[in-house]
Amino acid sequence: MSEKNKASQWLKDRHNLIMVLLTLFAAVIRIYYWVHTAGQPLWWDESEYGATAKHLVLNLPYTLNAQRPFLFPGIFGVSLLIGMSEQIIKFLWVVLPSILVIPAIYLLGKEMFNKNVALIAAALATVSWTLIFWAARLQPDSMSLLFQVLAILFMWRYWKNEKRSSIVWSAVFTSLGFQFKVSGLLVPVCFFIFLIMKERLEFLKKKDYWIFLLVFVALLIPQFIYSYYSFGSPFALFTQSGYAQAVVKDPSPFGWYNLKFFYSLNQNLVFFALFLIGLVISLQFLLYLDILAKDKKKFFDPSIFGVMTLIIVSAFYIFYIKGTEDRWVFLWLPFIFFMIGQALMYIYEMVKPQGRKIGLGIVIVLLLIGGYYQLASARDLIEQKKTSYMPVEQAGLWIKDHSNKNDVVITQSQPQISYYAERKIRQYYDNESDTFSSYLEQNKPRFLTASVFEHHPVWLQSWLQANQNKLKPVYVIYADQQQTQPVFVVYEVIYNSSI
Repeated sequence: MSEKNKASQWLKDRHNLIMVLLTLFAAVIRIYYWVHTAGQPLWWDESEYGATAKHLVLNLPYTLNAQRPFLFPGIFGVSLLIGMSEQIIKFLWVVLPSILVIPAIYLLGKEMFNKNVALIAAALATVSWTLIFWAARLQPDSMSLLFQVLAILFMWRYWKNEKRSSIVWSAVFTSLGFQFKVSGLLVPVCFFIFLIMKERLEFLKKKDYWIFLLVFVALLIPQFIYSYYSFGSPFALFTQSGYAQAVVKDPSPFGWYNLKFFYSLNQNLVFFALFLIGLVISLQFLLYLDILAKDKKKFFDPSIFGVMTLIIVSAFYIFYIKGTEDRWVFLWLPFIFFMIGQALMYIYEMVKPQGRKIGLGIVIVLLLIGGYYQLASARDLIEQKKTSYMPVEQAGLWIKDHSNKNDVVITQSQPQISYYAERKIRQYYDNESDTFSSYLEQNKPRFLTASVFEHHPVWLQSWLQANQNKLKPVYVIYADQQQTQPVFVVYEVIYNSSI
């Protein structure tokens, strides 16, 4: 059979055809916003990846952040080095992975549940406001999620067929997911805890799991080398970053507000109610815990793994990180989508005796209602944030055009100014109110900035007012046409008098 005939035969399966159509629809949405947001200013994290990329390949002076794995800024940097524009880089390393998440979630849903649940989950991923929004931002979240989904897919296949190739691929994708986003480490944590619950410590006797560990660690060797030469330790990602802070040393309250994302990711009462129904369906295993304790095969239940994943991810951000953004809990999304899919199939089965078309119609209507709110939320948020931080970008580009390569800029918008101005930057510190003037005299930075976009030390405002005769405002951006509300000011320091 020719390849053309094979493809034609494959598309005769309506599930495959619908999945392809969903992927194409996802591509249309994401490419539209990729075009629509072309040239939008980069935010803090985006700029930090960009500044790191320029440091790695263009020798831009920039203090690296130990908590950022190097793979994404490394790819970013190589892409810049070979002449790719920021827009093309975003398309290749953000938009395309976001599109590929759709068939990946479908394949995972088909492997864990069935084709119908998988299709519903793929449809939800297609219109998810958060996946669409972050596909328009130059961040590694979409790439990491793609690899995390593939890691779970191949591990689930391994648990079903015990083919060594499956667990090797799972290890590859698990390592890549982690190297794009530290939160990807939650995937092997979920694997480990699920195996402990399912097999106690018996799994440690299986050679395949040690192969998984070996492949996972081997692929981290470039990260270890990068950390060693950049921070003096191959394990700096764990020992010299915010992740290294012990819970007992952090006085912040627990991040219970993390739980609000169960609603906000669903965005509307329709999907949230369906998620709750699906969650109840998934929790049915609690009714036969005694059987699960005796029968390992019955423990191999996708609902158990899904609920456990939601709990583990929630616990990590509530008790350890103590804070959350929607993109941080992307690992929730496939399982939220699967639970909504289970709920819709439950409704369909209940209504089916009255007519299959009626049941299918109800499912489609609920998906359309919830999907409309998702798409509307994505549109509104992207539009609202499209020009945010534009004054920071404009100031950075102005500084680049009006300074020398060796000039130093003091600013709180460190990664953005570094990325756009391509100059050495230094921040203000809370405890330098008495020494700041002497620092200027000794080091002679060219520019200082003040803005409404980042936290500034409390002493800075009074220092600026007291030293107006030593500062020259050379670039000011206002929030209003009357120019009464400055939002970003660039001062040139005057050194012909004592500061």
